[in-house]
Amino acid sequence: MSVAESVAVHSDTADPGPCGTPGRRNDPPAISYCRTIDRTLVIALRGVLDRESVYPLRLMLTVAVKSGYSRLVVDCAEITDCDNELLELFLSWKRHDRNIVLVHPSGPVRDLIAAEISRRLFLCALSVKHALDLMEC
Repeated sequence: MSVAESVAVHSDTADPGPCGTPGRRNDPPAISYCRTIDRTLVIALRGVLDRESVYPLRLMLTVAVKSGYSRLVVDCAEITDCDNELLELFLSWKRHDRNIVLVHPSGPVRDLIAAEISRRLFLCALSVKHALDLMEC
């Protein structure tokens, strides 16, 4: 079973979108495009990616890992909103020596990444002043 077929099989709607994503009513699907090239999974995401809508993507990446894919290319240009669920999913892919490339990160994706970098700098800093100094670098 291919990655896209796995998502389609586990879809819970009668009219799945591209790559079998269920999406939420009146929302565009989270996964708008998927393709495999050798051991690389290429996907495009759009719309809102949060705790409620990330399941098809999580399933797709789980199947991809079990199928031996080691590289992920994600087009993030059409993501309109996202939360830490998306970031955690990306970080979980990166673990275990897998590569990830984010292409065209939208404003919400850039904001999410910047917030996480700031949070980690703050946690590693010796003081609040040190954290602010690190953020200016």
